[in-house]
Amino acid sequence: MSRVVPALCIVCVLAVAGTGFVMLKAGGSQHIVVPKGVSTAVPPATTGPAASLRAARRTCTVTAVDAVIASLREDLRKQPDARDTWHWLADPLLERSLLRSHDRGIVVGAPTFPQLPKELTDDLEGGLVAARKARELGDQTSDLFRIEAGLMSQRITGLASALLWNGRIETALQNANERGQDNPHLHVALGLRSLLTPKLLGHDPVKALEHFEFAAEALADDERPAVFAAMASYLQKKRQQAIGWVEQAVARNPENRFARVVLARLRAGEDDPFGRDVTAAEVAATK
Repeated sequence: MSRVVPALCIVCVLAVAGTGFVMLKAGGSQHIVVPKGVSTAVPPATTGPAASLRAARRTCTVTAVDAVIASLREDLRKQPDARDTWHWLADPLLERSLLRSHDRGIVVGAPTFPQLPKELTDDLEGGLVAARKARELGDQTSDLFRIEAGLMSQRITGLASALLWNGRIETALQNANERGQDNPHLHVALGLRSLLTPKLLGHDPVKALEHFEFAAEALADDERPAVFAAMASYLQKKRQQAIGWVEQAVARNPENRFARVVLARLRAGEDDPFGRDVTAAEVAATK
């Protein structure tokens, strides 16, 4: 009996590991087709909450987005059943959550935070509540599901949370695709999933680059698809192509500190230009 128990334990561990592998492995979203060419580029918003968020996001500062969120919450205090306002609240909460890690390095297969800071947790929980409220009020748009997937993706800090959230993220991405196959923001999300997933679970920089190329062309006002395209290129050992992509990103938005520093690192021939956190000294040197 003393030998049987350890053997059974090993079998159980392997079974759990196998189940986890299946649950974490990239699902149907990995097979979503990238549209052939961009039929119409998405013009920058010039009025309303979208324009306010665009301007705030391009500063690459959390404080700028704070004001947008505060304004939307005040609107909801006056009109608590305004479906579109709930949608617009979910979006800047996602953007603010992303800006909280703006200066952190990007590493394949590694969560941005091993433990979520409270401010980030509050953004993610608030964003998911806003998205759920918008859906309860009738919002079934592609972009709402895309926002939801982005919020849930940041809840992953390790294996346990990945097992909890991965299936929900897949469902959200599939729903977003069913409602808008040419949604460029969706293809940024899909590209990141292919780019950052661990190598054993579907990491595919070639597929990721296809998504980012489409998004970069469609979102001429957003530098981030070009930054991610640069990383996908670099992982394919295409340094000059990566430099070209980051140059494009910096030209689109010089306020993106991460892009400016990565460009300097690439030009200097560094071995890990995307993986290290950005330092204040590096930022100052690129101004």
